[in-house]
This record gives sequence, C-alpha cells and structure tokens, in this order.
Amino acid sequence: MKRPPFDLWQLLCVRAIAEHGSIHGAARFLNIRQSAVSRSLHNLEERLNVRLFTRSPAGAAPTAFGREFVRWSQTILDNVASMNARARRTGKGENGQISIGIQTCVLPGKLSAFTAEFRATYRDIVFRYSEGTGKRLLRRLQRGQIDFAVITRSNLARALRIMPLWSDRIVAALPAGHPLTTQPEVSWTDVRHEIFLIGRDNAGQDFERLIQRKLGETGIGPKIRRHDIGSNRIVALVQNHEGIALLPASWLPLIHDQHGHDVTIMEIRDAGGSSHLEFGIVWRPDNENPCARSFAQYLESHRP
Repeated sequence: MKRPPFDLWQLLCVRAIAEHGSIHGAARFLNIRQSAVSRSLHNLEERLNVRLFTRSPAGAAPTAFGREFVRWSQTILDNVASMNARARRTGKGENGQISIGIQTCVLPGKLSAFTAEFRATYRDIVFRYSEGTGKRLLRRLQRGQIDFAVITRSNLARALRIMPLWSDRIVAALPAGHPLTTQPEVSWTDVRHEIFLIGRDNAGQDFERLIQRKLGETGIGPKIRRHDIGSNRIVALVQNHEGIALLPASWLPLIHDQHGHDVTIMEIRDAGGSSHLEFGIVWRPDNENPCARSFAQYLESHRP
C-alpha cells in the first residue's frame, strides 16, 4: 500500500485555517509556530497538486475545492475522534463483548436475571451466549473461546476463578399412574429397582453420579439407560412409561406446560433431605478481554 497523501496533522491544520481565516490564527489556535502551519499546508498542496487556500494580506480563504476538502477533513477528524473514544472505552472495559457458555440444564433466563444490574450499568457491553455440556464449556474456556462458563460445580477445574451462583433442587419425574405417585414423597430405597433415564445435557452425568452414590448405599446396582437426547425429551420417555428421570426443580414450569398430567413430579428424600445441583460461574484470571475483566470485578463484588 502506498503512503497516504496526507496525515491527520495536516487535516487539523486545514480545518484550523478554515475556521480562523488565516495561517496566523490557525497557528495561535494550535499553539504552534506560524511557519509550521504554513509548511504543513504547503506540503499538503504540493502532494495533492491542488491549491486549497488563496492567500492574501487579509488572510486565507478556501478555494472551491478547498471548501470541499475542509468538509472531508471534518468528517475524517470526527470519525477519528469517535474511534479514539470508543477504543479508550473498550480498553477500560466499558464497551465490547462478553461471551458466556451455559450448561444445557440451566433454565433459560436464570443467568440474565443475575446479570441484569451489570447490563444496566454497562449498556455498551454485549453478551453473547452459547450452550453445551460442562466439560465442553470448560475446554472452550481454557482455550480462550469463551470468557465465562456457567456449569454445575462438579465440573470445576483448577486454575480457574470460581463463584457459586445458585442451588437447584433435584426432583424425580415419574409416569402418571406409577404406584409411587400415591405416596407424599419417596426415598432412594423406594426407587432402587426403577430404570433411570439419563440425557446428554451433562446434568445427566451429575444425576448419574448421584444415583450411583445414593443407591450404592443400598447395595443395589442402579439400572441406568443413557440416551443422546436432552432432558426435555427424556421426560417424553418417562411419559411413555420407559422409566423415571431426575430433573432440576427450576424446569418444573416447562415440564408442566409441555407434559401436563402425564408426568408426576416427586421429591426424593433421605436422611440428608433433598439433593441439589450446585451451579457456579467460572473464568480464567488471565483473560485479557477488558470487558471480561469488568464483569469479573462485578462478580467478585457480588460474591456471596
């Protein structure tokens, strides 16, 4: 690429001459020597091979092309000023983009409520969301492909900053008419002979570990069927009497809307009470995205 025919300083000189009507006035406004302004204008006109101002004892008046060039200069300088202001705000973490990966089992809207205050303060920061399993999101986070990940805390890894977010009670979905649905609540012993349907959305892995741990205490190996589908479709299998499933309690409104009375939701309790999924948000402390640093500071200030 060839050298541009002019630089920003020359455009500033042109604008100042046009605004103040003389090279002397422009020099005083720019707080430099008159000879420096005169030389800048001369070099510019020589490089463009066109006269921009007509000089006279009364001052300097733009030629017809000079008036057009002044308007172009103003547009360029305004754009440069905007770019500079935007770059400074971006560097300070006030403008830009934050990418957040959300584990599939997180209820839609749950994180948005948590970030509402930050988004109201930093209106020029855009959040971009993606979803996946906890392990996949951690890999993307460690590769720098996303800035934050919201996952169940059983998936946490070292060298990451971690903040707990919320706890979601675990309930069981049983087909309507199942003998256990007549009970006010069920225990892990009650479901020890059931077929547990596990989905792919990574909460399935948390549920499987919970089932193994709880039923391991009874001395009975659990019957688990894994499916490459999400929790919502797993509930459809429950509806077809293919087994029972564990779900985060926050999903219940969606389950009731889509499956109605064909599925019964039950508490599974033992001596320790109900079981829970613990969710947290994780990020890399060495993330160089200024907006991510602003959000990380927000998270630290709101740490429980």
